[in-house]
Amino acid sequence: MTSRRAWVVTACVAGVAVLATTGILVLGPLAPQPEADTAKSKVKTATATVDRGDLKGTKTEPGKLVRPAGPSVAGGIGGTLTELPAVGTVLKPRDTLYRVDNLPVAYFAGALPQWRPFEEGMAKGPDVQQLEQNLRDWGYLKVAADEKFDARTKTAVSAWQKDAGLERTGAVELGRIVFGEGDMVVQQVTATLGQASAPGTELYSTQRTEKLVRVDLSVGSPLATFGGVVDVELPNRKHVGGTVTGVGAPQVDEDSGKTTVPVSITMDDPAAAGDLSAGTTSVDFVSEEKKDVLSVPVTALGARAGGGFVVEVVGVAGATKPVTVTTGLFAGDRVEVTGEGLEAGQKVVVPA
Repeated sequence: MTSRRAWVVTACVAGVAVLATTGILVLGPLAPQPEADTAKSKVKTATATVDRGDLKGTKTEPGKLVRPAGPSVAGGIGGTLTELPAVGTVLKPRDTLYRVDNLPVAYFAGALPQWRPFEEGMAKGPDVQQLEQNLRDWGYLKVAADEKFDARTKTAVSAWQKDAGLERTGAVELGRIVFGEGDMVVQQVTATLGQASAPGTELYSTQRTEKLVRVDLSVGSPLATFGGVVDVELPNRKHVGGTVTGVGAPQVDEDSGKTTVPVSITMDDPAAAGDLSAGTTSVDFVSEEKKDVLSVPVTALGARAGGGFVVEVVGVAGATKPVTVTTGLFAGDRVEVTGEGLEAGQKVVVPA
């Protein structure tokens, strides 16, 4: 077999090199080795199958497990700050964001900001429907949400105010509630208790609760493709599939001066990260794909005299035949090959 021949040639070359370095020149054939040494030199082999199918080549890039930035929470009503959440607090719709004069400013779900007070008889609008949807979700409003603030809306608001510890006016002043989307985690508190709460003044920053993987790729990289499928190795060594769900604008690193494109990856199973919310990851991007090709394990490749590669094909009664092959895509532990007479299902020699 080729692997056997290659081993013998290597051993002979190594033997000559050792003798040369000792200053001894040996003429004629090397002395025969004892039987036991000859047995030890035999290379153990096994066989693998020539497969036909699809291959995917990958390129590995470093990444980071991160939480995406959330909104900054700012003051919206005048008074004195009497309560702020601690860093790491998870905030959900209906929670208290902070307190002014010991009264809560509440978190409501919705994409539209509050730009006016809510009260009976006000002009219709989608912001009213957004308010009512929260009240309905929490069990205060018994009818479908619409854009009209009527007596039923007033009653629902009054019921919510009672549970929140607010005066039951049935109206919501500007700044008493903050609309936002999704849960968020308090990241950094910039305000202090006792300071004045001025509308628009940042109180604290937040992060989203979901976990993403971020990879900074070179500008123009074909890997920065929305919808691309990847494999992520997490800091806990677990592997999880993922999809490229965001490709940002190019940005310059202040330290290196290198321009990169930030790519966001959503994991198929975010729970695989466990309690981790930060750390270094390794991401395998699909860089190339070949359809319906022959492939063998990379370890089946042997060096061909004069250059190139061969594989040892196992024939009848275990006899082997070297077949010259041309390699194509390397994908993990397999490689695309073409060669005369090479077919799917054949057996090739590999190291045991």
